[in-house]
Amino acid sequence: MDIFVGRQPIFDRERRIVGYELLFRDADDATAARFNDADAATREVIESAFLDIGLDRLAGKQPVFLNLTRNYLLNPPPLPPQQVVYEIVEDIDFVDDIRRAIARLAADGYRLALDDFVAAHADPDVLPRVHIIKIDVLAHGPRELERLVTRLRDLPARLLAEKVEDEATWTRCLALGFSLFQGYWFSRPQVLRGRRLQANQAVVLQLLRLVHKPQPDFRALERLIEQDVNLSYKLLRMINSAYYGLSRKIESVRRALVYIGQDALRGWLSMLSVRELDEANRGLTGLALARARLCELLCPDEGEREAWFTAGLFSVLDQLTGLPMEEVLAGLPLSDDLVAALLHGLGPMGEALNCAIALENPQESSEDERSFGELGLEQTAARYLQAVAWSQEQMQALG
Repeated sequence: MDIFVGRQPIFDRERRIVGYELLFRDADDATAARFNDADAATREVIESAFLDIGLDRLAGKQPVFLNLTRNYLLNPPPLPPQQVVYEIVEDIDFVDDIRRAIARLAADGYRLALDDFVAAHADPDVLPRVHIIKIDVLAHGPRELERLVTRLRDLPARLLAEKVEDEATWTRCLALGFSLFQGYWFSRPQVLRGRRLQANQAVVLQLLRLVHKPQPDFRALERLIEQDVNLSYKLLRMINSAYYGLSRKIESVRRALVYIGQDALRGWLSMLSVRELDEANRGLTGLALARARLCELLCPDEGEREAWFTAGLFSVLDQLTGLPMEEVLAGLPLSDDLVAALLHGLGPMGEALNCAIALENPQESSEDERSFGELGLEQTAARYLQAVAWSQEQMQALG
């Protein structure tokens, strides 16, 4: 399923991009935004941005601005505060429960913006808590705009001029003291296209993105795993299996993540993720595990074995997801060497992966292709048999 997200850059006074507003779009058209349910539109933007397309592709290291409806303000998504600015839409009534929700978000470190600010709609309890006030400069005449800016100048919030359509408006807003700018004169919204995976695939790929970061966020991992009952069950069943021989029973996702350690966690969750993606045909997990183990056994540098293992394990991700390998890897924080091995079979890691594939198809490959480096065919084949036996043991542990 194709999905679309619009984005429009936000600039500072030096015309540097400092963020992107993400916009609902239902087609590959910068103007297409047809929806009847504002909550559904908000959910679609959040899921598409964070699970399907990925923030790296959408915004790089810049924060994204997301509109929150009343329902989402009361039950906000648990997104990382450093990556988002929550926009409070203009039609919200600032009743007590909304004021409390805004206070909670501010206390939790979220940056808040008031969208399409109108003086008559201002709330004295809310204004000191917001970080950005967005003003539609086309909706105000020159003198009215000057009076409005004068009224807001003593607040801690930065002023953002929306709908800057020409150079004259930009110059006037600069003189008035606006510090942020957005509008067609700078850039029209751009629509980015992605593909919507099945729900379990989206969760699993997000899990892989998190666990392969240099310093995984264990709380984010816990929340994500607990969203999927099957994933939680399989993780606990795998960790408590006789194969791993832990001295104490692990009964919660949180304890599992803390107890087993970062390195073991990365390997186990990667294997479990491949298994989860393979639920539809149950045919590729064993193959991926055998490749992973063989690549690990062929690795000459102990410090690189984890990456070589990952190369074999992830070599089937395109078949499991039905997506091009380039698209699958785009959202994963993997090294350049690992990506080159997976995409093009390059480098020593790529040679090991090519060797593993050749050993799976001896009738269609030469002896040189089935040999790795100076090991020769016999020694390489012996390691391959070890890898297949290990794969079968892992399949029993995975269930």
